[in-house]
Amino acid sequence: MKTRLALMLSLFLVACGGGSDVLMPSEVTSPAIQGLVRERGTGQFVEFATETFEALYDAETVRAPEWQVTGGTLMGNGNSAKWQLPRAGEHTISLTVYLQDGREVKAAWKVVVVPR
Repeated sequence: MKTRLALMLSLFLVACGGGSDVLMPSEVTSPAIQGLVRERGTGQFVEFATETFEALYDAETVRAPEWQVTGGTLMGNGNSAKWQLPRAGEHTISLTVYLQDGREVKAAWKVVVVPR
C-alpha cells in the first residue's frame, strides 16, 4: 500500500492592489507547485466577477490536478481554472495535485472578495 504524504502550503492574497502576477507559496516545502498566476494581475477581487488562474507546477511530476473553491462557481481544466466569485467575504481557492510517485500535494490561497 502506498503511503501518501499530504503537504499543505498556504498563501494569502491581499486584495488591495500591488504585488506580482505570480502568487508564490509562503513556504516552499515541495517544488511541485510553484505558484498561481492571476490573469488580471493585481487589484481587488470583486463579487460575482469571473477570474482566471493558472497554476505553475512541474508538469513532469504531476498528474490529475484538481481545483476546489469555498464559494462561487468553479470551471477548472488541468492547470487553469475560471472562478466566478461569490458574495463579498473571505473565500479560498485550492489546488490538489497528485505526483507520479503517489504523493498528494495541496496549495490553498485565501481571497478577500469585496462588494461591487
